[in-house]
Amino acid sequence: MKKKIVLISIILMAGIGLFVFNNLGGFNDVKLEVTHSEDFNLIGRHFKGIPQDEKLRMAFQEIEKIKNDNPEAVLHTIYYAEPAGKLDTMEVFVGLESKWMENKSGFDQVSYSGKNAIIATIKAHRFVMPGPLKIKKKIIDFSKDNSLPEPDVFIDQIVGLDEIKVIGINSKKNP
Repeated sequence: MKKKIVLISIILMAGIGLFVFNNLGGFNDVKLEVTHSEDFNLIGRHFKGIPQDEKLRMAFQEIEKIKNDNPEAVLHTIYYAEPAGKLDTMEVFVGLESKWMENKSGFDQVSYSGKNAIIATIKAHRFVMPGPLKIKKKIIDFSKDNSLPEPDVFIDQIVGLDEIKVIGINSKKNP
């Protein structure tokens, strides 16, 4: 009798888990597409240091404030080096498209050509969203399958709480 109750409980919990995972978008496909003309001219802050550094938090807050003043603006991040732990060095750029920045002096600028850029659109809750390495692999595999230059820079566009676009760009082929 106890074995049946345990078995039913496990099946019920698994069913509830799958239902919640599905409702959060865990089974949503990653949409991949190629863009040929959009250039990415970003203005913001470049940070290199440890994740707990106050300067990193301040950089995000500064750019978020500008973003909030422009409701149509989208936050962009480029992780050049991601930390493996709390004390590892990371390198990240956080910014907005240049058209949203009125006063550009004192900010860092990053520009990439969007020719043959691959855009992965992920629509899911952040708890069930695929990890960055999985998305990068999908973009690289897509580039190989479609005979496109392999991306080496990945720009994250945070469109909303449940939508992120990852743009894969081959910076070596772009001016």
